[in-house]
Amino acid sequence: MTTMAQPRRTRLEPPAPAPRPLRSVPAPRPSEPRRSNRISQREAEVLRLVARGLSNAEIGLELFISLPTVKSHVASLLAKLGARDRVQLVVAAYESGFVVPGHLQHRTSARPVA
Repeated sequence: MTTMAQPRRTRLEPPAPAPRPLRSVPAPRPSEPRRSNRISQREAEVLRLVARGLSNAEIGLELFISLPTVKSHVASLLAKLGARDRVQLVVAAYESGFVVPGHLQHRTSARPVA
């Protein structure tokens, strides 16, 4: 009866890592600007007014912009700052030091005072 030759033992090597699945991420096109999480100057103005408790209509009157434009800026802020709602925008503004408690600028009212 013949016996089979035993394989030679070599040093132990860790198993090769499993290949990671590739994510399909489109490469940015040169003509497309890179999106940035930085807020624009106008978005900063809107955020300060949101933090002061102004409504969209009041923000529009204060900045002389239309209501849909205000809503667009608020939506952009929500997305860039990862906030669920206006309350989280205000919290983020105060926690980051962007808005300081007690330092509200007094605004002239756009509405007639009775």
